[in-house]
Amino acid sequence: MAGSFFTLKQIRLLILIISMGAVVTACVTSSVNTTSNSHEAPKSGAQILLIQPDVELSLITASGLREPRADWSKQAQDLIIAEIEKNFAGNDHELRQHSLNMDDAHEVQLIKLHEAVGNTILLHRFFNQPLPSKKDKFDWSLGPGVATLADNYDADYALFIFARGAYASAARQATALVLAVAGVGVSTGDQAAFASLVNLKTGDIVWFNVTVTGSGVDMRKPSGAESVVKGLMKDNPLTNHTNDKAKS
Repeated sequence: MAGSFFTLKQIRLLILIISMGAVVTACVTSSVNTTSNSHEAPKSGAQILLIQPDVELSLITASGLREPRADWSKQAQDLIIAEIEKNFAGNDHELRQHSLNMDDAHEVQLIKLHEAVGNTILLHRFFNQPLPSKKDKFDWSLGPGVATLADNYDADYALFIFARGAYASAARQATALVLAVAGVGVSTGDQAAFASLVNLKTGDIVWFNVTVTGSGVDMRKPSGAESVVKGLMKDNPLTNHTNDKAKS
């Protein structure tokens, strides 16, 4: 599903900001946030609905234009879903897959709403566009409309994922090499993603994480998708429950 996202300059700034205050692993940088509202951790046996990830990958042409590639996007989407499933293997929560029905206006709107709220969170926390009402707390929500997901899919929580990436064409790479000789840097690719765990009873975003990657990580490949999901699912309250249980 196409949608707006940050410019290359903003993504580079996001990498720098997050790197200063987060753990960097294998060129993947994450920043985790949890709700400041009173809430309980997901109970054992909670039903988790994995909303079809909103993924769009693009080709960067020689001139710098970005052309969406549906084949790359679908490939990365499938790999991300597979990696999420691996994260839940042996977990005491039940993960259910959700396939977006483009004819369901309400579900399509929820995907767009998550994109809008996620981008607003990033602008608020990292790009010096703070909202006065959110200054000292993290209490974001997708609103009561998500309750339909609980009713329709018998789920307690929904996991939303938004990912964007761009990769240079051969002509773009050649252009970059020529300009590098002249001391001019141009974009040859970038990737960023964010995820939200939403309580379907309240609409609250109880956990939110953003991940940005180095140029060596490619979501079109299994190893790249694995790295992105590993960073994206960092410190989440679902798979961590299993890890903590195993350590006890």
